[in-house]
Amino acid sequence: MKRSTLFLVFNVLLLVSFLATYTSQARILSPEEGRLFLKRIIQNSTAHSYWGIWKLSDYTDENESIFYEVAYIPRFGFGWINLDNPHHYIIGDGTYRFIYDEEKQIITAVYPGFDLPFLPLGEDNIDILVSNYLINVDENVVMIISRENKQVVKSFLLDERQALISQTYYSKDGQVIKRGEFVYRIDHPNDDRIWKIFQIMDQVVQKKNNFPEVLFNRERMLIPRLLPPGYSLRRSYLVEGDQGKMYQMVYSDGINFFSLFQTLLSPHSKFSSRIRKFTIKKDGELTTLIGEIMGRQVFLVGNLSHEILSEIFDSIADEGR
Repeated sequence: MKRSTLFLVFNVLLLVSFLATYTSQARILSPEEGRLFLKRIIQNSTAHSYWGIWKLSDYTDENESIFYEVAYIPRFGFGWINLDNPHHYIIGDGTYRFIYDEEKQIITAVYPGFDLPFLPLGEDNIDILVSNYLINVDENVVMIISRENKQVVKSFLLDERQALISQTYYSKDGQVIKRGEFVYRIDHPNDDRIWKIFQIMDQVVQKKNNFPEVLFNRERMLIPRLLPPGYSLRRSYLVEGDQGKMYQMVYSDGINFFSLFQTLLSPHSKFSSRIRKFTIKKDGELTTLIGEIMGRQVFLVGNLSHEILSEIFDSIADEGR
């Protein structure tokens, strides 16, 4: 046999060996395997306290990167600040995000803590994710794949303990749009950096009971009757920001989401007319529809198309009547 033929056979055997190895390593998990696997990642990522620097790169605009100082303390949650705005702390406990102004020493806004950038997803969102998406595991790389079009929608990288160290988000056509990663992290910190965030966390925890999750059977609410396939109501909140206090309902399919904000309405108020004033805003992947329905100001926000959000908006009805 000629030397060139031997070389070709050797390369073919090497390729077959590589593909066999890759195939044995990369595996699509069953829904039950995926559920247990994601729970384990969350547990490993929150097993002990840490302090670090998180880099968020946004590729949708001008390849902008933002750096955050972040700390995690068991039983208290996450605290982080944008290093370009060091006096505004964000405290997340898995239910709410509290925006704390260090200079004024007050909570200036309250938003849902539906997801956290330093975890693959919230634990109460696992079931719906594994029902709508496939989970592909290849050693320390995990890919979330759409069951519908087999596109990768999200991926994350794990360390040797199977704890999260980076996340990557993809557009509907498979392009990378955002990536977050730890560029530095210290486990079990005990210096002044985590002590300062701990003190702010402690103040916030004492006040968070003023913002319970809303029980819809006790309130008259505007509810969308039309939802995209795979979506369901995940959580409901009483939030506070520039518009004052509002109800917020978060719908998701495990990866994508939209939120319905609505102003508070007195139980004795009655509106027979259905008035709508549309304003449409586009900010990166997010689309916002603003209008007025049955006397309430309504904001519909999500990483869905304008057409889909408009259909959802048209289906909103007063379920309290």
